[in-house]
Amino acid sequence: MTNKFMHPDAEDFDDFFESSLCGFVITDPTGNIARINKRATTWLNTVPNKLVGQRFSNILSVGGRIYFETHLWPLLRLQGHFDEIALELADSGDGKLPVYINGYERRNDKQQVLFIRFNIFSASDRRLYEENLQMAKQLAQAELKMEQQNALIREQFIAVLGHDLRNPLGGIINAAQLLARKKIGQPEERLINIIESCSRRMHEMIDNIMDLARGRLGGGFFITPIISDLEKLLNQVSDELRVTYPASMIASDFNINQPVSCDPGRLAQLVSNLLGNAITHGSYDSPVILRATTTSDYWEVIVTNKGEPIPEEALKHLFHPFQRQNNQANQNGLGLGLYIASEIARAHKGTLTVRSDAQETCFTLQVPH
Repeated sequence: MTNKFMHPDAEDFDDFFESSLCGFVITDPTGNIARINKRATTWLNTVPNKLVGQRFSNILSVGGRIYFETHLWPLLRLQGHFDEIALELADSGDGKLPVYINGYERRNDKQQVLFIRFNIFSASDRRLYEENLQMAKQLAQAELKMEQQNALIREQFIAVLGHDLRNPLGGIINAAQLLARKKIGQPEERLINIIESCSRRMHEMIDNIMDLARGRLGGGFFITPIISDLEKLLNQVSDELRVTYPASMIASDFNINQPVSCDPGRLAQLVSNLLGNAITHGSYDSPVILRATTTSDYWEVIVTNKGEPIPEEALKHLFHPFQRQNNQANQNGLGLGLYIASEIARAHKGTLTVRSDAQETCFTLQVPH
């Protein structure tokens, strides 16, 4: 009788059936047990021979037996299967065992039922796994929320610190400028120039920190676009950089035939960052090239320099905050210049991209009209 409900060619079926970690029950078409494996009978604290011939529902608790006969058996007859139904096995002396049961009818070509298979899985281990999984999920969510709160506090601290440092630093700059107007000797003038230069550098760093905090806390940079003379704006920026870096060469190549819509202050900041970056990292004996073009569809600004290429690994994170191109980068900076430049480009609905090889490094800002 047992072999009737086994695949005749499956020699390993016996071993699989008996050694499985889940319960297997095979019944005849009427629902009477033809075979039950050791796992299921161990849960029921009995032996297979005592259950063969009994109705499948007899191994269930009273409530499960009623539910099986009134709901699951008609469902099995109607659609040929049911999945993942939570029931309980009968009390074996150790209490009722919660399980999940799948039922499946095997039919022939004439849709006649040959036998029925029931797979039984212990629910206690699964429920423990699900409880642990839910607990781990809640813990991860709590840790994420705490980290988000800490990140917000850090960025708020940066914003407040940057704001509070501006006032005393502004006083130092003003005092240095007033002293520079007085008649003083060359040594004192040199010291005043150092104070003024360092103060302006610190002011620039504070501005970058404020931009970082403003971008992170406010969801991005805000700009006020106006119709601007792009060539005039770029000449002003390059002239300022020539004063700051008198030993460096900046060449311009403009093809501008119409005004553009931009935030002049922010665009000047972007271009100044790119030019300063190119001067710092470019070849000393080759000029930095500042190009600009306007078309009917877009306008773009390109900064190109000769020199060592940016390493491939550094390119992946170049526009992230606190990143530097290499270990020889200007250690006075915070690594925010390119991040801020990329945020300014995004605020203009444009893109800032970089290409770097052995011939040159090229940053391109492109903004659609």
